[in-house]
Amino acid sequence: QLTLSLDRLGLATLDVCLLHNPEYFLSEAAHHESGDLVIAREAFYRRIEQAFTFFESQVAAGRISYYGVSSNTVTADPSNAEATSLSRLYDAARSAAKSLGMERHHFGVLQCPMNLYEAGALMTPNTGMDQQKTVLELAQREGIAVLVNRPLNAMPTKKSGVLRLADFPLQGDPVDFEQQCQTVATLEEEYRKDIAPNLQQSGQGMSPADFFTWAIELTRLRPQIQGLEHWEQIEHQMIAPHFNQVMQALSQQLTGTATAQWEAWRNRYVPQLLTLLGELRREATERSRTRAASIATVLNPLLPKARHNESLSRKSLWVLASTPGVTSVLNGMRSRGYVEDSLAILKWEPVPEVRPLYEAMHSR
Repeated sequence: QLTLSLDRLGLATLDVCLLHNPEYFLSEAAHHESGDLVIAREAFYRRIEQAFTFFESQVAAGRISYYGVSSNTVTADPSNAEATSLSRLYDAARSAAKSLGMERHHFGVLQCPMNLYEAGALMTPNTGMDQQKTVLELAQREGIAVLVNRPLNAMPTKKSGVLRLADFPLQGDPVDFEQQCQTVATLEEEYRKDIAPNLQQSGQGMSPADFFTWAIELTRLRPQIQGLEHWEQIEHQMIAPHFNQVMQALSQQLTGTATAQWEAWRNRYVPQLLTLLGELRREATERSRTRAASIATVLNPLLPKARHNESLSRKSLWVLASTPGVTSVLNGMRSRGYVEDSLAILKWEPVPEVRPLYEAMHSR
């Protein structure tokens, strides 16, 4: 993998090579209840040391300059079965370097999640002697660079799903959901009556009569939609794949006069369904906007007044970038506007006191 990475990048030396999510070893042991967790942890850190020994050999060979770990559970409470420990990773690096006769190790980077809701790196003592240090405290002491990911995609609880820490502009005018749903339902009933009987059923899977039941499905889903992020997940993973597959299959299967009937119905149905989907997106956006506004009411009293009207994404990134021990905030920016919104905070003075902000969010 290292050779392939160097070849793809056209480099002789990587600045940093990260071991990605090694905690999956612990996850497997915990989920399968395969023996004593203490024994599993010892095996885990032996494997970590072996990996680090390889990395140290590659430093000596001039193929990497530093190495590190990207772990989603390094900030977790020590009681978490999948938790990894920065101090034990650090000890493994020292042992790996010593085994090769090297004076110092090259474990220099840690990547972990952090955002306004998930602040374990700052708030959770889980590492060092007697687990009394936080990740950021130990990283600062040992000179380890900390890259934080998911700065704007928070997961307040395991069951709550992703909460986007950003502002959401409303698009489109409100539509009467019930009325629009009835329009779609009428068209779907027409399909079942006039078009579905022309389709052959393979004997497996869904009946052609059930291909278009979105009026019922969307009515059922409507109260469950938590916000725009949740709606987009439903739209992209459930609705679009099924809808596109069915549309393509029917266009290929129908022939003769049935084709003209299908196309005429499709041309009336698709715009009405898109209008219904658009209303659900607008409602989901409203919910996300309400949540974003409630977060702002918590943050603003603890921020300078001059920043109260800034976007939630800027406030979130600003707090993270101001946190002592955080070296870099990793933010996947995919548009010019997104880049401009994010880069603005680099010109701001750091937030003087960040801990009260994290504490306020944690107590919500």
